[in-house]
Amino acid sequence: MENPNVEKKNNEVEIPKAPNFVERFVTSAVINHTPDDLFIIEFLRPELSAYAEKDSGKILGHKGILVSDVRIYMTPKAAKRFLNALKENISKYEEKFGSITLEEETKGNMD
Repeated sequence: MENPNVEKKNNEVEIPKAPNFVERFVTSAVINHTPDDLFIIEFLRPELSAYAEKDSGKILGHKGILVSDVRIYMTPKAAKRFLNALKENISKYEEKFGSITLEEETKGNMD
């Protein structure tokens, strides 16, 4: 079903979503490859829980772990196209919003 509020260009097509389509928020990924020409990307998401005082119910804190949520298998060519698209999109994002700094890049500068 087309969204009448979205303006489409002539070269655009709407990609339908599968009935079991889900969206996920992930914070980490593990990437590996096999000798059988498969790249495996495993996406991890935080799973948080709170703990409380038994009698009062007062929240005392929270803790969390990363859980494997989605695993994707790609051919080498699909993985390379994915990498190129991701690089292009990161570049566009940084042009608009500024450089993305990773924690591991700044740790060495804190001495």
